[in-house]
Amino acid sequence: MFGFTNDVEELNRVIKFREDAIADGWTCEPTYGKFESVDSASSLTKNGFTMLILTRTNKDRAKWKYEAEVSIWGTDKLAIEPPKVYDYDAIVKGLRVCGFCGAKDVATARVAFANRCCANCLSEARKRLETAGWCD
Repeated sequence: MFGFTNDVEELNRVIKFREDAIADGWTCEPTYGKFESVDSASSLTKNGFTMLILTRTNKDRAKWKYEAEVSIWGTDKLAIEPPKVYDYDAIVKGLRVCGFCGAKDVATARVAFANRCCANCLSEARKRLETAGWCD
């Protein structure tokens, strides 16, 4: 959850994801400016898509050694499920993948903050996520 892991291979996978995205032309900068290195928290952009990539080593934490997470938002500002290995075409196709049932090549709509949902899942997702006060 939230990228917490003790698996160094997962950390290395996410580092490679970031490196491959940069090699493919994504602009990369530190997410938190001078407070944290781009090597541990980076924000990337390309053609209206955005990514936040965390690749932190937590030396002082007893439970979790690493934070290794890729978060992607599409040109419509809705979340896209990241592929395990960097693949720009898969990211673009993610604009048409339901974040709830996984249906592919479908129209999607916003539900709650930035979730991507197909028409078949929309009603139930709204009932579950958009409860009274959800956006207050």
